[in-house]
Amino acid sequence: MSQSLPFKNAVDADTYQTFQTLLYKEARLLDHEEYDQWLAMLTDDIHYYMPVPARYLREEKKQAIKPLDANIFNDYKKQLELRIARFATNLVWSENPQNLINHSVSNIEVFPTDVEGEWNVLSVVTVLRSRLDGVEKRMVVSRNDIWRIEDNSLKLAKRNMLFNHAVVPDSNLNFFF
Repeated sequence: MSQSLPFKNAVDADTYQTFQTLLYKEARLLDHEEYDQWLAMLTDDIHYYMPVPARYLREEKKQAIKPLDANIFNDYKKQLELRIARFATNLVWSENPQNLINHSVSNIEVFPTDVEGEWNVLSVVTVLRSRLDGVEKRMVVSRNDIWRIEDNSLKLAKRNMLFNHAVVPDSNLNFFF
């Protein structure tokens, strides 16, 4: 390849394994609805963003394409906390009884950023959701994260997500990626 990558060189093996373990822990917490522990992994200024899927012709991709104005997630920490608080109200009927959810994280890449104590982490998460009626949905999302050291631990500061589907593959998304 003659072109250079848009990122700095990947991190050393120990740093990579630290982030791999962190992403696996996050997946486990989300699978088991350990939302208080998951929220503790987020910075106070987190931006959690997922636009509605959009498809473009190949020739249009050469231009700078802006996502649609509609978003599935465009949340900061307070909005994430409110989403989680809804589960305790029993008004989220699609989650009662609880769906079985499994997050599988793959394609992890870790790069340092220009900011000391901050890393760009790319990954793909596949979510398998099984409902009481036996309906199963598989959703694949590409994630582009910024993690930073805060209070002597690594915390998620920004997550941009893109569905790898032409349309939203489920009728509701009462869970996190």
